[in-house]
Amino acid sequence: ASLQAAAPPVALPAAPAQHTVVGNWTWTLPGKQCAETWQYRANGTIQGRSGEEVTQSRYEVSPVPSLLGFYRLTETVQETNGKRDCSGDLHEVSGAPLTRFIQFSPKQEQLIVCKEESLTACFGPLKRSAD
Repeated sequence: ASLQAAAPPVALPAAPAQHTVVGNWTWTLPGKQCAETWQYRANGTIQGRSGEEVTQSRYEVSPVPSLLGFYRLTETVQETNGKRDCSGDLHEVSGAPLTRFIQFSPKQEQLIVCKEESLTACFGPLKRSAD
C-alpha cells in the first residue's frame, strides 16, 4: 500500500485590492485650529492639505510592514500652491523623495508618521475619515 500525503490545496489569501494607507486621513495640530488632510489614492498619488497649502505628490509604500511594524512610505511632491502649511513651512517641488515610516493602529483607523523606524520622532495619530 502506498501512502499519499496529498493535502488539499491551500488557498492563499488574495492580495489586497488596495493598501491600508489608501483613503482620507486627518490630523489637527495640538493647540491649533489648523488641520492636515491627506488623501492617499490607489493610483499612487496623494493630495495633501495643511492650512493654506495644497500639494499633489506621488507615493510608494511597502506592501508589508517591517519586523518593527512600520511601513516605509516615500513621497515626492509634484505640485504645490506655494502657501504655508499648518506649521508655517513652505514645501517646494524639488523632485527629492521624502521617506517616512508609518504605523497603523490595530483596527487600522489611525496611523502615526515617524522620521525613522522608531517612536521617538513621530506625529499623529491621523484618523481615517469618510470624506
